[in-house]
Amino acid sequence: MHTENTPPRVIDAYVPLVQFMGAFLGSNCEVVLHDTSAKENSVLAIANSHITGRKVGAPLTDLALKFVVEKEYEHRDWVMGYTTRSKDDRPLRSATYFIRDDDGGLAGMLCLNMDVADLVHARDMLQRVIQTMGLDDVVAKDVSGQRETFSDSIEDLTENIIVQVISEAEIPPERMTAAEKMDIVRTLDGRGVFLLKGTVGLVAKRLSSSEATIYRYLQKIHG
Repeated sequence: MHTENTPPRVIDAYVPLVQFMGAFLGSNCEVVLHDTSAKENSVLAIANSHITGRKVGAPLTDLALKFVVEKEYEHRDWVMGYTTRSKDDRPLRSATYFIRDDDGGLAGMLCLNMDVADLVHARDMLQRVIQTMGLDDVVAKDVSGQRETFSDSIEDLTENIIVQVISEAEIPPERMTAAEKMDIVRTLDGRGVFLLKGTVGLVAKRLSSSEATIYRYLQKIHG
């Protein structure tokens, strides 16, 4: 937030909207305002926080980091209607609006996460009734959603991403070659992990490598 001695930021004008939208959309919809200049504690305001269990000061999600890395905001104003999952595996219907500063850069994101578990349950019940009555022989199929990590701390977020990427390699770090470890670092870099402070040490620990080795991999990747 700005003080009397500093000019207001574009992002600050959106803070009052968060509680307003949360009250209007109802308790099943979380409204989150991210300040992307502070990735490690980006949540500037939040309404209906019980949806994901976060609070002010929580970090960006892994999906939001991906939006930043891929500069999604340069191509469109928002990402609408994608599906994610909450920590307790409830389905969420989500949307992100990109907030630009006066120079066109990314100032923040206004995100909506709607808990649709009750709607999905009602749909499934109705589908069973329709099938039982023989009114429709088409079986509805769930759309598999993308998991987004909602973390309370930057350590949790980073650990979740690192563990996910390493597990996908299906090779224990202690058995990985230098080339395989570099591929892991390249993937993590593409996911925006190294935009966050203090992550080199966490990656080094998980890969059973030194921080100097991780920095060397990054130099080769960006060289």
